[in-house]
Parts: sequence; C-alpha cells; structure tokens
Amino acid sequence: MKKLILIAFVLWNVFFFTGCSKSGNGELVGVQDRPKWREAQPYGMVFVRKGSFNIGPSDQDASTAGIPTKTVSQEAFWMDDTEITNNEYRQFVNWVKDSIARKMLGEQFPEFLITEDRDNNPIDPPVINWREKIDWRDADYQMAMEDLFIPENERFFGKKEVDARKLVYEYWWIDLHQAAQRSNSYNFKTQQYEGNVYNVEGELIPITNRSSFIMRDQVHVYPDTLTWIRDFTYSYNEPLATRYFWHPGFDDYPVVGVTWKQALAFCNWRTKIQNDYLSSPAEVKVFQCTRGEVIIPVMIKACLWPTLNHCVGIMLRMGELPQ
Repeated sequence: MKKLILIAFVLWNVFFFTGCSKSGNGELVGVQDRPKWREAQPYGMVFVRKGSFNIGPSDQDASTAGIPTKTVSQEAFWMDDTEITNNEYRQFVNWVKDSIARKMLGEQFPEFLITEDRDNNPIDPPVINWREKIDWRDADYQMAMEDLFIPENERFFGKKEVDARKLVYEYWWIDLHQAAQRSNSYNFKTQQYEGNVYNVEGELIPITNRSSFIMRDQVHVYPDTLTWIRDFTYSYNEPLATRYFWHPGFDDYPVVGVTWKQALAFCNWRTKIQNDYLSSPAEVKVFQCTRGEVIIPVMIKACLWPTLNHCVGIMLRMGELPQ
C-alpha cells in the first residue's frame, strides 16, 4: 500500500511539473518570468495623453494664410507642471560640486572613492562614495580641495568661496540619430563601418567602431547671474544679480541664466538620478499642451501701459497667477 502511494505521488509530481513547464511544449509563448512593470507618476509632473492636432497658422493669421497646415500625432508623455526652479537647479549644481570635491578628496582620503567591488575586484576608474560625508569646515579637507575655491588674489573682501568656474559637468551620450543613418550602418560584408559622424566640435570624422557614436561633452553648470544686468538696460537689477539664485526667498522662482547646453546637461543628470530618460520638450509637445487640456506655465507678462505698447514682466513663484 505504501509503495502504491509513493508511486502515485511521484507520478503526480511528474505530471504537475510537466504541466507547469515554461517551455510551452513547443509553442511560441515568449520569454517567461519577465519582471513586472508599473508606471509610477513622477514627482511634480503631469501626464499628457497622446493625440493629434493641426500645426501651422490659424485663421486669424492673415499674413501667413498661404502656409499650409499639417496634422501631427504625438505619443503620451510626462511633463513638469512648472518651470525648473532655482532650488531644483541648485540640486544639480550641488551634485556637481560634491562630485568634484569627492574626487579631489579621494586623492588623499581613500574613503571618498570606491576602488573595489563586493568581490574584491578592482574598479578602474574608481567610483565616488556618496555615503561618506564632507565636512567643509575641516582644515585638512579644505587643503585637499584648495583648487576648488577661488584663488586668494581674486576673492572679494577676502571671502573664501567655491569657484563657480570650476563646476563642470562631464557626461556621455549615444548619438542615435547619426547611428540610425543608412550610410552609417554596419557593413556585414566588409565587417566594418564606412560612414562619417560629426563630433561635439562639429568636425566630420570617419567611423572607426561603435565608440564613434559615443559623444562626450563638458558644460559649466552655474547659471549666468549677470544676465539680469546684461539683458535689461536702464534698470536696477544688481540685487537680483547677486541674490536671485542663492537667496531662499527665490527658491520657488524659475531659474534664470541657463543656456541650451546647460539645459541638456541638466536633463542628462536628471535622467541618471531618476533612471528614466528625460529631455527638454520638443516644439510639438509644447503645441499639444498649449492647445489641449494641459496648461504649460510660461513667463507671464502683463501690459501695464497698453497705449504705449510697453509690457513689463511680472516675476511670480511657480504655481502662482497674477491677481
């Protein structure tokens, strides 16, 4: 009796595990045990549904009425509900400052760099140890980071400050647009690339291998605060030039003085920390948001002297509307 029960148990296990097999019994079932995925709402972003709209001049644009319109389709995407604020961009600047400081400290204090993995295999080049805290008041640390501060002969009133000119963000990306060109495709017959690519400097160079599509750039990340004086004549904007980016009262105001390359570097950094691709919005995305249900905040302006055709900008916090 016991032997029959044992045989029945073995046969049941065989049939059970065979029926639950991932092989599909010769059928095309796809790769099994794939990880689950659920799209979470990013913080501070709004979801824009996919749709289509007509882009081009409207009926009220008499001067451009002859230009044809076209229908454009746009996939769904996420977009920030406000402009990037001073405090948000400051997170990027502080990250660059801390990473440079840790690399400098790692030359004398090895605890700021990770040189081996968990299996004691060497890591070359070493990676930054973000768990180690930096005491900016420590005299030994300040000595090791001396090159990060403004030289003594350039300091205003002898104040020791971080040199904003040294805050450089270095990053890499893959130029998929150039890689997608037919002339740059890999030739399987000759086993080599035969096309040319433009590097970051705009030089046309031949493709040697896959690394030719990897672009590298270095960008100074600190915003140009003097733009408050440079772009506005006959105005007293010195307080904004000296306080706008660092004063807590302007934390929730839009960042000013950022170039296009700095914006691209910011998107690259944000992509890394969030592990999801982020980019500046394309023209079609802005059109879809402004013509659809989502309102994209812009620099709000109010005409205070309409008879003189003068418009004066009203500087507002994020999320505020003029009264």
